[in-house]
Amino acid sequence: MPRRNPFDDSFDLRWLRSAIDLAIVFVIAVILLRTFILEGYLISTGSMAPGLLGFHRHITCPSCHFDFAFGVAFDDSVESDSPVISEPDGSRRYATCPNCGQINIDVSGVPNSHGDQLLVQKHVYDFRPPRRWEVIVFRNPASPGEAYVKRVTGLPGDRIQIIDGDVFINGKIARKSFEQQVAMRIPVCDLRYLAGDEDWQIPWELDDGWTAENGFLISTAAKSNPPLNHGIDSDAADAVKPPETQWLRFRYWRWFGGHHLSETPLSDEESLADWAALKDRYDSMPITWTSRLDFDDERRVLRCDGVMPDDLQKDLLRQATSQTFKSAVYRLAALSHLSPVTDRYGYNAMVASPESVVSDLMLRSQISWMSTPAVIQVQVPVGNKVFGIAVNPVTTEVELIDIDEHTSIRSGRFVPANASQSSTDSAIGSLLLEVSNFDRQVVVAVNGQPCFDAFAVDEPEHAADTAEVVAVTGSLQDTDADRALQVSIQADQQRRWALGVKGGSIRIDELEMFRDVFYTPGRRRHAVESEFTVPADCYFVQGDNSPVSSDSRNWPDPCVPHRLLVGRPFLVHLPSRPAVLELGGTRRMIR
Repeated sequence: MPRRNPFDDSFDLRWLRSAIDLAIVFVIAVILLRTFILEGYLISTGSMAPGLLGFHRHITCPSCHFDFAFGVAFDDSVESDSPVISEPDGSRRYATCPNCGQINIDVSGVPNSHGDQLLVQKHVYDFRPPRRWEVIVFRNPASPGEAYVKRVTGLPGDRIQIIDGDVFINGKIARKSFEQQVAMRIPVCDLRYLAGDEDWQIPWELDDGWTAENGFLISTAAKSNPPLNHGIDSDAADAVKPPETQWLRFRYWRWFGGHHLSETPLSDEESLADWAALKDRYDSMPITWTSRLDFDDERRVLRCDGVMPDDLQKDLLRQATSQTFKSAVYRLAALSHLSPVTDRYGYNAMVASPESVVSDLMLRSQISWMSTPAVIQVQVPVGNKVFGIAVNPVTTEVELIDIDEHTSIRSGRFVPANASQSSTDSAIGSLLLEVSNFDRQVVVAVNGQPCFDAFAVDEPEHAADTAEVVAVTGSLQDTDADRALQVSIQADQQRRWALGVKGGSIRIDELEMFRDVFYTPGRRRHAVESEFTVPADCYFVQGDNSPVSSDSRNWPDPCVPHRLLVGRPFLVHLPSRPAVLELGGTRRMIR
């Protein structure tokens, strides 16, 4: 073996030459990737929140410890490559938790975070067109130097219209697959994050068979219903009642605010005298509560706008002289917390926008058991109908039932989770159950996989039968009585959601409700008042954060030509990480 000459530096030169060659190859590879395959972008505004975030502040709710984003840059405040980040001041420096509803969370001392960073697969649409509900990156038709990210809702040739928050194509509602629903769903409430305040109430009504222990819900049905034929004779077994279904019923409870209307009767003379005296007093005060309260003389009802503030309730009770009026105040205060789910965003606290009732919801629950239940059930409302879902953990059968007709509509099976996937060592089984009524269809998935084809519910013959109203604030033609009735019907429909178990020893490890994206009218330029036909080789696009998104609904030229498509995002680098995504020394801004 030859020995190296200490005076020969050819070895060092060979290593240096190899390093230079590698660096050149790397630079060429980056240039080729950036030019033909991949490119990095940074989102600056929140038109796709909460799925994709722009510049924001990371907030943890002090009451329930739920993490959420507070937006500080929006479409109307952004230039092409230099987004204007607004400093929260005055009343705009307060966030509202989208989970528990805690208000007045001061964000002024929280630092700004960058938006999400996307790695975009370029030229993918040179080989195939975008699909409906797909997220795309494209050049702004009005300013090709800036890029946008939106979701495709209208394809070439479609007649598109937005009705009650849903997308209609050629006169029929556009429906999403289970995977698309999961990608677009927005959290409403999560039982893992409970507010510690004694005045706060969970958004579920529990049957007596349920108890809360260490953040979980435990069904005690197995304790109160002894198993049959174990240590007892057959006659005694016949006398033992079979286990009853223990239900959890959804009851959305709003802590503060809102503009939903609640009513309670107020007809006796003593109560009316109390109200007259209180109204005279409030009218003479510099700061009045009457903007929250109103009395309908014709229908003899006391009406509250939004949640009744605690100070208002205390003041009413302190000034009242009759017990019947005090009872009416207690009743109205309790009712005022029962709001339907709306399209409010924790992200949009700095932007004023009306709230709209959202009927499309999804239940997600992680369930484990120490002894196997006979059946797990869900009741899901769609319009005026309620459907039942029965999941048999033993046979793995799943059935969709028309409750009114007492008939089976769909059936299928699920793949059980592995024993190692159970949430605790003591659990002998578990499953993840997801059920939705998005887009007037019933979708059921267990352990992340749909159990059968979605069941589409036919459109009602008369729109009035659906009791779906666009805005909580109502239209100019609606009276307060109409709005109060509509809100009551909508809240009642949402309260038909229920999760139940029969038998066994059950633990609910996770229980969440989500909502669908509700597409607002925006400036009503396109596809709102009437159908809009998408031209050939063009696409109608919208943002998931519809109240603040600048998109095809509002642009003078609404559609995006195919030639301006950049590509498809396939990797998201979250802003919680300190690194900045750059390719070839370039970082790009998009809205």
